[in-house]
Amino acid sequence: MRKFSPKNLNKILNSEMSEKAIIDILVYNKRHISLPTFDDWFDDHEKLIIDCSTKIDWSRYGNKSNYKNFKFFLSTEINDDEELRNIDGKGGIPIIQGHKSITLGFYKRMRSKAIIGLNLDNIQIFFWGILFELICNKNYQFSREKVKTLAKLCIYTTIYHELFHHYIDVQSYLSQHYRYNFEIDEALAVAFSRILIGFESNNHSYTSEFLDYRFKYTNRGYKDWVNYKSEEQFKLKLWEYLNYSIEIFDMGLKMSPILDSSIYAIIENPNIKFEINF
Repeated sequence: MRKFSPKNLNKILNSEMSEKAIIDILVYNKRHISLPTFDDWFDDHEKLIIDCSTKIDWSRYGNKSNYKNFKFFLSTEINDDEELRNIDGKGGIPIIQGHKSITLGFYKRMRSKAIIGLNLDNIQIFFWGILFELICNKNYQFSREKVKTLAKLCIYTTIYHELFHHYIDVQSYLSQHYRYNFEIDEALAVAFSRILIGFESNNHSYTSEFLDYRFKYTNRGYKDWVNYKSEEQFKLKLWEYLNYSIEIFDMGLKMSPILDSSIYAIIENPNIKFEINF
């Protein structure tokens, strides 16, 4: 696959909030004039200074997430009855994938438009939890620019995950034999996000460590992404999951360009709405 390159990612984001505004909330907590910010977490030399012995009261900063540990979002099981309570007709896909209280993002199936959203309070807890882990247990030091870079990666990984759900939603209208499978769907969505974010990230050790924590899933379905972490593994499973015929290979056609063209045709021009939850 290649780098995700829409004409402008803000074309997706600007329906409610720009990329810069989202990063400002994650990195500086610039969400409301009456709330304290994280500006004083950076010293005069633009270095992030964290007291690892102090427990952060996130509610003081306006964060309403019920969870204060980033590992929660990588390990919590989604109840089948809850996930499948509203099934649409096409392919058996739930109308909403993801839950405001326990996920980083969500996808709502197409009507006039599909909706992709970010649960920003959860993402803030998740993002800073990983940073604290790297600082307090791995002895990393971060500049303001490095923190902003990692915040962008955290946002993008979530958006890429939800864009994959959108791709599958579209495919469910095109492939009459496709049937939704929660575990496979989430594993492939995580793998897709990890493959694409590889084009956005650099080779610095702090980036690699951050992404290692970001994708350290242990919950059902999500954790299986490691089986599809290479492009070849991912595409083979995706072809099988969409229930496409293998007879096309006997006609001399190749799988990879067919999937690439369909993936990028959809995710680079998704025609979706974008929402922010707090």
